[in-house]
Amino acid sequence: MPNQSATLRHQLLRSASALVIGLAALGGASHVFAAGKAGNSEYQQQIAACKSGASTEDRATCLREAGAAQQAAARGTLTDPGADQLKENALRRCEGLPQSDRIDCEKRVNGQGNSEGSVASGGILRETVTIVPAK
Repeated sequence: MPNQSATLRHQLLRSASALVIGLAALGGASHVFAAGKAGNSEYQQQIAACKSGASTEDRATCLREAGAAQQAAARGTLTDPGADQLKENALRRCEGLPQSDRIDCEKRVNGQGNSEGSVASGGILRETVTIVPAK
């Protein structure tokens, strides 16, 4: 009998441990389910915009981007860059240019010169004028 008692106690201990681990895992995953529901609402709105033609992209690209954004949100890697990050990215694009062009590029990024257009219309044209003396 003592052997059966030890076996029963061992089984109870294992079951209790499994229950505690399962509850902890469920509690840890609850925020993922909540984020998925909130993200799903935004995803449905993006899909509706794609299907209605309200997006500035073609339908296939819009649907692909909406799906990619939903996956990134589920992984917690979807970010909304601030103005500083966007400016830093723009300045990095100037780095590959020759020095004379890079200076003009950085001026445009920093708001100097003229700008016209919009993202929705296909792009923003930024222009600076540099007077180069004749040789």
